[in-house]
Amino acid sequence: MDTIALAAALCVMGAIIMAMAAVYQTTVVPRASLNRRLGSVLGETSAYEMAMTQMEGLRPKRVGKITVITSLLEGKDWTAETAVRLERADMKLTVSEFVAIRVFLALVLVAVAYFAVAGIVGVLLMLVAAIIGWLAPSIYVSRAIGKRVSKINAQLPEALTLLSNSIKAGFGLMQALDMASKEMPHPLGTELKRTLADIHVGATNEDALNNLAKRCGSDDLDIVITAMLIQQTTGGNLSEILDNVNHTMRERIRIRGEIKTLTSQQMLTGFVIGGLPFAMVVLFNLMNPEYMRPLFTTTIGYVMIAGACVLEFFGVMLIRKILDIEV
Repeated sequence: MDTIALAAALCVMGAIIMAMAAVYQTTVVPRASLNRRLGSVLGETSAYEMAMTQMEGLRPKRVGKITVITSLLEGKDWTAETAVRLERADMKLTVSEFVAIRVFLALVLVAVAYFAVAGIVGVLLMLVAAIIGWLAPSIYVSRAIGKRVSKINAQLPEALTLLSNSIKAGFGLMQALDMASKEMPHPLGTELKRTLADIHVGATNEDALNNLAKRCGSDDLDIVITAMLIQQTTGGNLSEILDNVNHTMRERIRIRGEIKTLTSQQMLTGFVIGGLPFAMVVLFNLMNPEYMRPLFTTTIGYVMIAGACVLEFFGVMLIRKILDIEV
């Protein structure tokens, strides 16, 4: 590979990045939020209408300020779903920024593949690199969502205990939620504070709690909120209901732990089987490089490598699906 060509490509890429950053800074209008707040103070917009603009539980201007990308994303169902996913992942990115990152990463990997390998194999590698660059940020967001949901589920029993004890002590539901929001750490404590803020600016309890469930994306929290909404509709002893739900949550956590323990050996077996082909290739290449050379220098070798990678991917996905047991 020509070093000068690589340096030139890196310079061009740096210039493009700087240009994109400059365009982004010029299109961002920080006074929009300020004008909206001043309109509320001056009576042009009520506080309740301000709350309604965020009633979906998302941060304002969630689509973003990158003009070209925003114009293509506004009004799309995929945009709303992506905004919810970014919210659940606790990421401060807007949808347009997230899409820009995916496109940029795909282009960078395509450029690297272009300079690394030439010919038909290089074209195939560029296609694979583009797919990986486009999917990698989404996979990262999915992992962030899973980690955040796990934290919320782990904090939920303690929060239910606080709510139940506060109600038994004579507090109302809002006072109990306020106490729990102060005692619980992030992320559950932060979400409870946002729920109370929604209620304070005019949202109903049902809307605020439903938005809480939508922001968190936790099935356990959905059960808790459903029980609370049913109690508000039909009546009953809320502290007793919360104690029963708390017991259910703790049993679900216990069962998940048992399942994880029972499937850990099978998970390790899957990792060993999945990594065995790569280890064998490295070992054979060290023992007899000439024997492995056709695999990396001929067309049939490239086809075999591609087929092996595809089968490896589907095998790993199948093992993960088998071990993914719903509780």
